[in-house]
Amino acid sequence: MKKVTHFCAGILLIFALICGFAVDEPVTVYAAAGTFVQPYADMIGQGGYIYYIRTSETDGSCGIWRMKVATGKASKVVEESGTIVKMAVCGQRLYYTAPNDNSGWEVRSCRLNGDDLQTVCGGVVCYANSENIYCIRTVNETQSRLYVKNIATGKNTSIRTVKAGQVLDYVGTVGNDSYYYIYDGKTDKLALYRLHTATNQLIRIATEKRVVEDSNAVFQVSDVRQIDGELYYNFGSYEGSGNFWNGTIKKLTVDGKKKTVAKLVSDDQIIFGSRELYFTNPTGNNYKYNLKTGKKEQYSLKFEENISYTILGDKTYMADTSDRKKIVISRFTSGTDRETLTKGFISIPFKQKSGVSYGVSLRQTGIYKMVCVIGRDYTDVSYGWRGKLASIDWFITGDAGTLLGSFR
Repeated sequence: MKKVTHFCAGILLIFALICGFAVDEPVTVYAAAGTFVQPYADMIGQGGYIYYIRTSETDGSCGIWRMKVATGKASKVVEESGTIVKMAVCGQRLYYTAPNDNSGWEVRSCRLNGDDLQTVCGGVVCYANSENIYCIRTVNETQSRLYVKNIATGKNTSIRTVKAGQVLDYVGTVGNDSYYYIYDGKTDKLALYRLHTATNQLIRIATEKRVVEDSNAVFQVSDVRQIDGELYYNFGSYEGSGNFWNGTIKKLTVDGKKKTVAKLVSDDQIIFGSRELYFTNPTGNNYKYNLKTGKKEQYSLKFEENISYTILGDKTYMADTSDRKKIVISRFTSGTDRETLTKGFISIPFKQKSGVSYGVSLRQTGIYKMVCVIGRDYTDVSYGWRGKLASIDWFITGDAGTLLGSFR
């Protein structure tokens, strides 16, 4: 499922794990004008490569590219005339979802370099392992189905079918278990399910009702995480013209009890460090939840122009774009207002364009740490409060504190 990142009180919060460093001027792999690697799109780091989806704003076409991190060389793996919505790598093959000629979706597969392209099955790929591919496809106008396809035999086995008025979607995978939810429009409730890949049995583990009253937005589960044997899940809906997340985080304890961790959560991902879980509410207030005691505390993050915060486990990274020639990222202890601050932990040479405003986010992709810089032009009022997308630049970093490459 695509995850959308939101601004809250002017502060961008995206969560991952990252190390910091000072870097030299990077060499960027450029794309044609009007093509972008969006921050919400799938990105995979595996086998010394970064796999990413590049989308054309002009004609809607998409391509999957890969960059060899050691050399900085990028090459196109596959190209599609329509949207690519999901990617998965298993072994020496890449699986992805693209539209077919009948206005539906199908799963396609190729070798990691793009050779041996073939159509695998209908639907959207959710998860793949060495033996099976798990997909959701539309059976007819009233039914959708979760099924598994055995890679060796090609046999399809149905796991669960839902009818009209119900929504079935994939949430994520934890260890050998993958998680799905089913929303029922008649009852306006959803159920969270666990699928153990060894048995392919779908088991309901929680049921929830909508919290936001008079909402017509899709009611869904956005994320699942397992921490110290307890399963945390985030459910809710994207609301308003800004598509802002309004969620609730709950957990299932080891003995099977369900407990509420946080309400009115504006982050659609579950973010945690070694001792605490972190979240923000719609008014921009920041909270930390002690994983051991269950105690919740509010803490402050100072709001400043040109500053954005990214919580990355036990450290929070503060990106400053006030210098038009470089981006400076400092870090401090998460859950505090800049305690143990290390100034200038990352410094990236970056020339900003006049009339464009820039925001910085960070994410983890495999063993690599990514810095994403998005530029928006707010001078053209026809684009509204969102502004016109001007540029998206990505910087690949490693654990040793070296800039390994960049692309856009």
